[in-house]
Amino acid sequence: MTVRLGRAALDPLWEVLPTQLPEQRWFADKQKQITRVEPDTIFWLQRELPAVLVAVVAVTFEDGSSARYQLPLGVRSEEITPAPPAPSIVARLPGPDAAGEEGGLWVTDVLADPDSATMLLERLQEAGIVSGEPSGELRVRSLGLEPAPIPSPLSARTLALEQSNSMVVFGERLLLKVFRRLWPGANPELELLEALDVAGFSGIAKPWLAVEASWNGETHSLGMLQTYLRNGTDGFTLALTSLRDLQADLLPDADGEVPSRETCDHAVRSQGGAFTAASRELGALVARMHLALAVPHLKPDVRARAATTADLARARERIQHHLEALLANPDPRLEPLRVSRARVQMLLRQTERAQPTGLVIRIHGDLHLGQVLRTDDGWHVLDFEGRPASSIQERSDHASPLQDVAGMLRSFDYAAAVALRQQAHPDEATARTLAPYGRSWAAITRNEFWDAYRQEPGIDSLIGPAGEDQQALLALLEIGQALYEVDYELRTRPDWLSIPLEGIARLAHGEDL
Repeated sequence: MTVRLGRAALDPLWEVLPTQLPEQRWFADKQKQITRVEPDTIFWLQRELPAVLVAVVAVTFEDGSSARYQLPLGVRSEEITPAPPAPSIVARLPGPDAAGEEGGLWVTDVLADPDSATMLLERLQEAGIVSGEPSGELRVRSLGLEPAPIPSPLSARTLALEQSNSMVVFGERLLLKVFRRLWPGANPELELLEALDVAGFSGIAKPWLAVEASWNGETHSLGMLQTYLRNGTDGFTLALTSLRDLQADLLPDADGEVPSRETCDHAVRSQGGAFTAASRELGALVARMHLALAVPHLKPDVRARAATTADLARARERIQHHLEALLANPDPRLEPLRVSRARVQMLLRQTERAQPTGLVIRIHGDLHLGQVLRTDDGWHVLDFEGRPASSIQERSDHASPLQDVAGMLRSFDYAAAVALRQQAHPDEATARTLAPYGRSWAAITRNEFWDAYRQEPGIDSLIGPAGEDQQALLALLEIGQALYEVDYELRTRPDWLSIPLEGIARLAHGEDL
């Protein structure tokens, strides 16, 4: 007997989710208390058991706020064995089994079960347009002229990462990325990957399919299928490896004596595993990415335009607002930020006199060493979604390419500070010897990255001519990035709070690393 499920079969699930959602890696509102979970709309990809569906749920919180989340779900008449790894959404509901008898139904997150994930991809391939219940449409569209290279037979494995999205690898060739926290509008990652692919930029994971849905007059991006970059190592890991190799040569003589800058620079440049070549490659890669995002034939929402005084004012206002919000926090650990306040304000005033030059483009928005991957084919840029906590509108704003540059420059500084903490406590004598070498490493890699970026043909048309105004804007944008880091570390890793605070102090005083 064929059993076709309806919306009512899932009603008990919404009562279970308030306790299960906060346990999920991708749930972005863990700090809030859930009061209610209810479905906005449901897209059935297969109603017959084993069923596959995409549920969009509205989550309401105790403070009155709400958020939308996407749940790709599988429904079976038998328990999945072996059970999906915790923490996954798993619930047993009353209902008819495959024989139509009251045996109960098992609901689980599709992406936690390889068989169900394979079924999801197969149904998405066949889908085209799926009507929602009670309303809406789910659409699957191709990106580019070629069909997606779906391997057969399919094998699936879930990537267990602490991220705001969920990802499944198929046949070690394709990656399905599912956006969990949903916002109205096109997800920036879909827009930018499609634009870069059209522009011929090869330093990305090629996009193949987009999954989108609309209901209540709003369109949302649900996910995408793209090439899986195999055998890759992210830039931050490679940077830490370089720093550990440098420290290994120095540790036997690290007795607390502070070396000269010349000694440190010589040690960094003569290191066998130096990261200087990689930093130059990354500078050129980011410049080419920005140039690709400035080609004139892109879609209107992505197309570059001339920078204006209003663009500069918005950038300053965001930094000013973030600074004041942090300073309003009485936490004594933020005292170094209060000390730097006057200098930051001077830099803000200095950039008020700057005339806009170059272009504003759609940028990566969250670029750092952890967002670049080195594979056998070279470097690639990942995760164009921007900061997930920000609205789609904010993440889709045009901005100076220097904002991405600032994120990368801060990341070199961060790598040096993290490597030192992995080797020695900041108060130890060993740290007094090693810290200057780390600062030299950061200064050299930053300079190599920035030099390679500026030397890419055509880059001046994007960022304007070199000069004091450009340097002041770049320093201010770095401070803006460091303020974001202060906020993050204060909430999650207070022991690392000194890293961005020291960075702000150096930038505000115009000091070299």
